[in-house]
Amino acid sequence: MKQVIAIFDSGVLPDVMQVLEQLEIARWTRLSGASGAGERNVREGNAIWPGLNEVLLIVLPPERVQPLIDACHAMRDSFPLRPGMRFIVSDCEIH
Repeated sequence: MKQVIAIFDSGVLPDVMQVLEQLEIARWTRLSGASGAGERNVREGNAIWPGLNEVLLIVLPPERVQPLIDACHAMRDSFPLRPGMRFIVSDCEIH
């Protein structure tokens, strides 16, 4: 199994959830209001560093990971200003 950690701009949460629904990914954990610093900017949810991120933790069979990433990237690339989005993928065991 693979663990996918998806970190993305909170503004695209409805779009990401739609991708999960389309790909029939029904099991996930969401951490809302995440702050941090990425490649382009800092997000702290305040006047100086506006915006926050969402984090999704998803466990999938290996063959389902790339279709998820590809669909999310296609959605991301459809916006005039591309929102931040990163995926961290690692092996995992479920106990």
